[in-house]
Amino acid sequence: MPIRALFKQIEAKHLDATNIPVIADNARDYRAKIVSEYLQTSRIQLIFLPPYAPNLNLIERYWKFFKKKVLYSSYYETFNHFKLACDKFFNQACHHVELLRSLLADNFQLIAIPETNF
Repeated sequence: MPIRALFKQIEAKHLDATNIPVIADNARDYRAKIVSEYLQTSRIQLIFLPPYAPNLNLIERYWKFFKKKVLYSSYYETFNHFKLACDKFFNQACHHVELLRSLLADNFQLIAIPETNF
């Protein structure tokens, strides 16, 4: 889904909000010219995670867990075997609920909180 479409959906869900903070990683897509132009008249305010802080980005923790379960110490004879292992992992995520609950919690140490204008 294009980022502008996502932002439009967020704004449509929060019609009463004058300012909508959205936390984003440092992917290039968020800094694209078309996105920057959209944000000039949008109620969305992007708050970027610090660079090189994967512990703050939950998807990075999830990918690390995926790699541990599927990639590390595993050998796949064919690409199809690898694909099946990936599909199995994502289709059976409910089997890892307790591990994921602790891994994806917000129990990290805040060192400094940047000022925001909410």
